[in-house]
Amino acid sequence: MNVSDSHSIAITCFVPMSLIGSFIATVLQNIKHFQSKGLRELLLDNTIIWELNDEGQKSSTENGVKTKSKKSEPTYSKIEEVKIEEDKDTIKELRKQLQTQYRISRMKGLEIEDLKAKIRKKEEQFSNTEKELASLKELSETRLQEIEQLKLKLEDNNSKRLQVPVEETSEIIKDESSDDDTSSNKDIVMKSDDKSLTVNLQEDGKVVWSQSSVQLIRPSVDQCKEVISKLKEKHKGITLRYSSSDSIQVLIPTVLERGTINQLAIYYSSLSCDDVLSFSSQLSTNKSLTKLNLIHGSISADGVIALAQSLQYNKTLHYLYLVYNPDITSACAQSLAELLLTNNTLFRLHLHHTNIDTDGVMILMESLKTNNTLRELWLDKQHEETCSTLPYFEHIKDRLDFVEF
Repeated sequence: MNVSDSHSIAITCFVPMSLIGSFIATVLQNIKHFQSKGLRELLLDNTIIWELNDEGQKSSTENGVKTKSKKSEPTYSKIEEVKIEEDKDTIKELRKQLQTQYRISRMKGLEIEDLKAKIRKKEEQFSNTEKELASLKELSETRLQEIEQLKLKLEDNNSKRLQVPVEETSEIIKDESSDDDTSSNKDIVMKSDDKSLTVNLQEDGKVVWSQSSVQLIRPSVDQCKEVISKLKEKHKGITLRYSSSDSIQVLIPTVLERGTINQLAIYYSSLSCDDVLSFSSQLSTNKSLTKLNLIHGSISADGVIALAQSLQYNKTLHYLYLVYNPDITSACAQSLAELLLTNNTLFRLHLHHTNIDTDGVMILMESLKTNNTLRELWLDKQHEETCSTLPYFEHIKDRLDFVEF
């Protein structure tokens, strides 16, 4: 492009505020170069920073034509110099502000890095805390299992007792009442340390009520029916001693069908296969009973076979005690093994002080190879040596307990 002397070119630049100071300083340092290139004026936001002033320029109004002198020298007006000084001061102030902002930004950057480091430290602490909590949870679960094992052993020890204090008290009351000809002593209320016991003495048996259970000793059928009518939700345990078949077949099916008790104990009652079958369907579907004791000559091998079949589909029974039953033989071992293969809710099975021989025990051992839910199987001490020779004994030994005669 060719530009004549009578024409000019205006160049407009847009500079960021943060670079204005540097821009002005650069232009002023190179002003002579710009002059040689024909720069006539430099403005910043409508403020004249520098301009070329033609001193020899004269204006003629006669002909309406302006004439220029041949020579012109660039000069600065005082106002412009003042403005330049002010602009320099502004530039210095801007530089100070920029430096201050830079220091502040740097400090904030350091603070941000410090905060990030603290956050990372907190995250590491949180991660370590989570690991510790997981470890504590695992330890707590282990402790709970140990406590559960101790409770189970305590329950087993308690189950071996015959609750002699209650029976002895009942016998004393019976002896005292036999010397009295009046009938007012038939219903006697006695106070124990922490509960009230009502003992009804009748010719054919006794019924002992406590706060949460009832005990029947040689009960008649009528007494069983009366217990059924008085049984409440709070009564969670029933104990039968020296009961007849008729009483068992009246009482047990009904209370199991109600589904309120969680413990049933039968002692010295010699249940036949028919007795077990009388409540087998109720036991199979019952959802409240967790503990069943059939102890001291209360069941035979035939009864165990019927019992095992009814428990195959039971989902709530955890503890089954069949101890001190000499009529339990290896004839029922296969049925018990099948029970352990199908039932996954039974935790403890006690079979010590029975007449199950080595062959029967070996059948039970085979079922433990696949059953992983039974926690304890109690057997007679005489079988320990034979069981220890099994190739998979190490896998099951923690679940076996051997009891001496």
